[in-house]
Amino acid sequence: MSKRLKVLIAKELESDFRGLDRCVILGLTGIPAVAADHIRAELASKNARLQVVKNTLAAIALKEAGLVGVDEYIDGPSAVVTGGDGLLELVKAAAEIAKVQEGFELKGGWGEGKVLSPADVRELSNIPGRPQLLASLASAMESKMVSFAGALGAVQRKFLYALGALESRKA
Repeated sequence: MSKRLKVLIAKELESDFRGLDRCVILGLTGIPAVAADHIRAELASKNARLQVVKNTLAAIALKEAGLVGVDEYIDGPSAVVTGGDGLLELVKAAAEIAKVQEGFELKGGWGEGKVLSPADVRELSNIPGRPQLLASLASAMESKMVSFAGALGAVQRKFLYALGALESRKA
């Protein structure tokens, strides 16, 4: 590959990576093209994108785009997963690929303005998603409201029992 072509590819990657607030680096070995295309389609349905990159060009582009430190995770055959609706969703999508598809491994990433180690990426992938967290919150709030309503009902019942007892004494 000529130096001029490498510079053009690095500039193109830099423009792709500029302004990113999240990405995940995946290692890939022995992935057939058909499987990679299937994974790209699956990620596209989640508003994410998988780019297989040449290590040196990707490292340069990531540094130039301001994602300093992520390049240390680009070693061996690598791909960069970008996009998604949020960091958590992107990490979960990448982790799902690494779990389901043999040959992919989580190497690291970038999110919330800092470099994410492979351990950070795995931890984030285990956090429940927004819908699950909202459901847990709603369930917790509902149980407190039910308890409160039961307590209010108990006060009314005791008051009615007292009135009944008072009425039976008068009679």
